[in-house]
Amino acid sequence: MLIYLLDMNVIKNISILKRFCLLAALMCTMAACSDEEEAVAPSFPEQEIVEAVTPGTAHTLSFTANLDWKVTSSALWCKFSNGLTSISGEAGEVSLPLTISDEAWSVNELTVDITLIMGNEEKVIARYIRTGKDLAVMDVDGNAYNAENKLTLSYVNNDVINGTFSVVTNFAWELKDAPEWLAIDLPLKVKANQKFDLSVQLNNGYLTEVQEGVLRFYEQNSDRYYDVPVCYSGMPEGVIRVDGLGSAWNWTVSLDGSQYWQAALTEGDEDVEKKFFPLSFNVLAQNNEYVIRCLGEENGWMNIDENLFYQCKDDQHGNLTLSDFQENGGAKRKGYILAFPKKDYDEISHQGTWPDRNTLLDASGKDVSEDVIKYVIMSFEQEGTQTSSVAPVKVNVNGEGDVEATQGLGNIMNPDVLDAISQLYFADEANKNNYIFNYSVPAGSFVTITPYIKNYFGENAAIGSCELRTFSNPYESNTSIEVNKEGETYEDSNVYFMCGDEPLIVIFKDENMMICKVLILNVE
Repeated sequence: MLIYLLDMNVIKNISILKRFCLLAALMCTMAACSDEEEAVAPSFPEQEIVEAVTPGTAHTLSFTANLDWKVTSSALWCKFSNGLTSISGEAGEVSLPLTISDEAWSVNELTVDITLIMGNEEKVIARYIRTGKDLAVMDVDGNAYNAENKLTLSYVNNDVINGTFSVVTNFAWELKDAPEWLAIDLPLKVKANQKFDLSVQLNNGYLTEVQEGVLRFYEQNSDRYYDVPVCYSGMPEGVIRVDGLGSAWNWTVSLDGSQYWQAALTEGDEDVEKKFFPLSFNVLAQNNEYVIRCLGEENGWMNIDENLFYQCKDDQHGNLTLSDFQENGGAKRKGYILAFPKKDYDEISHQGTWPDRNTLLDASGKDVSEDVIKYVIMSFEQEGTQTSSVAPVKVNVNGEGDVEATQGLGNIMNPDVLDAISQLYFADEANKNNYIFNYSVPAGSFVTITPYIKNYFGENAAIGSCELRTFSNPYESNTSIEVNKEGETYEDSNVYFMCGDEPLIVIFKDENMMICKVLILNVE
């Protein structure tokens, strides 16, 4: 009986031991299964690249995760639906909203990387590249320049209106080059978000024709660029521009024909610059559509283009050279160079059917016609050897005694005054320049003028009448100043009056109303 009881206890213990072994085996099996689950490798999707993303827009990132996951954004301007730059989730099919905020405009970063993290591994699974903001080139009214509204240089009032244009961008930019017809101080580099006034000028040599091109604004440290259309309107049809001469009037050529100069601007100023021929200058017109005519006085008559005492060479491309003046052995002689827009010349000459003598000269054939005086680009007089036999005009100022006036026009620069005087028809028209004098007096002076005139027949004569004109209206008589005349003979015939404060043209006529002498009375 004792033996039986002992055997039963042993059997019971063995049963318990088996149970423990079975439990241990089961636990080992479960541990092995857990290790197998932890060893599952993460599976990452292929990288997606999205270009030209515009700030202020929403996008969806889709991928499959075989493990629990976390994604992060590398830029603050790209956030997930939770408003943060990171978000987590469980394994499975994932569709993840994200937003590209407007803050992207204010930073230099162009890309944002989306990184997926699973287990102990990570990978960039998406890259978003934002678009660049359009370059703004604004006019004074804030309108952007583009193909319909180009940045334009214009030709107005015989000159180019060069431009200063405001450039505003949201990125750091630079200008490396420009069309050859534009002058810009290059290279230029400007920071982002900064207004810049861009000065643009037209280069010499491109004045006459229409020009088109672009200004290319490069993003710094990038190959990206923005083209802004730029153009120049060209010279209008029928417009002439002369470079290299200055004023058309008061040019003098030396007796031997070697030098030229322009009269001093101030009376008594002898410091004039004399230069040696040749004299080169430019006549500019659209498509070189201009016509040059040269006039030269010889023995009291005016020649046109032939038998001149000088040469003016024209290469038909706007480049002119004045040279080869002959030495003058006679009286002073004058010449003119005229430049016409071709359409004006064709109209004046009736399409070339009328000879130049009929259209360019006055009725006497001895001077340029007043109808074409506006086309004169250079008027000159060559010194002569013969001394004028014309008696000088004498002027008495405030009773201080007679003083001889100076022969010639003096230093008149006013084109209207010069034009008005050129239109006066003298009794001795062939030698009219010998009968023009000039003198200066203080404003408010009382003047007595003895002109010593000869009438139309060349006889000594008393003054028939005296006409005053002002510089402000040189084409019409001025009656506001009372002119008194006295004396009945050549020697004592004179006029007297009180000057105002404006220069005068004093015209002396004989009894037949023919102009015999003119005095330019400068009032200082």
